[in-house]
Amino acid sequence: MSIRGNTRYCFVSSFTSLGFRTFIPDLVDGIKKVFILKGAPGTGKSTFIRLVGETLSEQGYDIEYWVSSLDPVTPDGVYIPQLDTAVVNGSLKIPVDPQYPQVREIMINLGEYCQGIAAESFRTVTELLDSIKASQEQAVHFIQASTEARQEIRHFNSIHLDTAAIQVLIDEISGRIMDYRPAERHYFARTLTPDGMADYIDDLSRDCQQRYIFKGCPGSGGSIVIAQLISQAREKGYWLEYYHCGLEYDQLVMVIIRSLQVALIETDQVDIESRQGDKVIDMQKYLHIDSSDPFCFKCSETSRLGESLLLKAQQELGNVKKQTRLVKKYYCEAMDFERLDQKRAEVIRDILKIG
Repeated sequence: MSIRGNTRYCFVSSFTSLGFRTFIPDLVDGIKKVFILKGAPGTGKSTFIRLVGETLSEQGYDIEYWVSSLDPVTPDGVYIPQLDTAVVNGSLKIPVDPQYPQVREIMINLGEYCQGIAAESFRTVTELLDSIKASQEQAVHFIQASTEARQEIRHFNSIHLDTAAIQVLIDEISGRIMDYRPAERHYFARTLTPDGMADYIDDLSRDCQQRYIFKGCPGSGGSIVIAQLISQAREKGYWLEYYHCGLEYDQLVMVIIRSLQVALIETDQVDIESRQGDKVIDMQKYLHIDSSDPFCFKCSETSRLGESLLLKAQQELGNVKKQTRLVKKYYCEAMDFERLDQKRAEVIRDILKIG
């Protein structure tokens, strides 16, 4: 292989209103071979993953980087579809553990390449780790409060929906796109990072021949239309990719019907630039709300409250990122990266043997 493979990025981990959630255990379930890296922050897991991906991409393989909301440029996993192989960070807040050790999953303990932290640094590292945990808990608290505000708006709007007109819209779109390969994968579409909200929606839906974009405020019916359409797609056995909201785990932002190259996108939380061929649907016209209703004013206040709470959550994630970098410094200083480089080269050779 001489042509560089395609690379795409997907959010797979996020701090949500339900706490930290990751799709990595689900994504690796059933993969042919999985290399699971274990180790403390700074022991080189992300660098190991990134360099494996870069090396295989240079050899022509497509790669999919799995990234976290905490640091969107630092991968927690890399998947090589043509080889059905993944290398993942197994030391997340929700750990990734092997089901079939040394058979399907290969465990690599990066602690074996760590010569030990200096005794005089123990207290500092312990305090930093405790501070990271406290900031993560505070971030989740603010996300929970912000989500409650959005749910209040969504509930108000949902009771004013023209459900009959919504069903007509569902039938119309279904007739266009549903005239066999049953499977599904789950990711996060958009998530809160230390630098604000981030997403890869445009990149992920670039290859779709048709995008249906549902514009409207929370509760304006876009999620209802998408839920009905994907239910029909599942019945027909189409391959589906689900992209969840990084704040509200049970809310979908985008679904891609890969078999049809169709994307369904709800934009009440996402600013997306439409392109030629997009079908943009204004969901506000399915809401019948009296502008004099006092709750309309309250919705604006609630929306502003939700945004301010997200800013506080963002600040806490910024603290987590800053403190994690400090922790990594202590572990980096104790690592034998020369030996670790040799191990990574060995893993790459093993992956290529699979091919």
